[in-house]
Amino acid sequence: MKKLTHLILIASASSAIAINANADDNYDLDDIRSWNIVKVETCLDAALDTIPGDARKVELKMEGDDPVYEFDIEADADNQTYNVECNAEEGVVTEIEREVSADNAIFKATAKISHSEARETALKFHPGEITAEEFELGFNGDVSYEFDIQSIHGYEVKVDIDAITGEIEEANIELYEIGAEKE
Repeated sequence: MKKLTHLILIASASSAIAINANADDNYDLDDIRSWNIVKVETCLDAALDTIPGDARKVELKMEGDDPVYEFDIEADADNQTYNVECNAEEGVVTEIEREVSADNAIFKATAKISHSEARETALKFHPGEITAEEFELGFNGDVSYEFDIQSIHGYEVKVDIDAITGEIEEANIELYEIGAEKE
């Protein structure tokens, strides 16, 4: 039976759902419950059907106007960690990336932008404190840096930087996170 393992609440809903949100926007978990989205279990099942293993973290984030669940799954097949995104309105997997170390041979050979350049770009785009970062390989051959940035306003933004071009691929508000990053 597929199940979530080792998940604990470590963050609550953010106070905004868009980077340019008005100061009077105060979305919380009660508001999220009223949205027309699939249950997290529906997306978890789809994610585990795609990458069988143990889910150790789930995030709900906004990608534009779309709510997206992102699961960190330790795969049974290769003991690697994958980020599997599922559209929370439709319940379908939309993206899969594998987390790798900074010295991964494929990442190093493909990336044209340095880690420090990517950090600088992310912090220029969204100032704050970087609380987590990942090196990611997409199934389509993309390589990217992902930075979780805690803003001074109390919400967290995930900023992905293309490791080839240095451009911002996406920046998304994280509404909540359950679980923990692998140490």
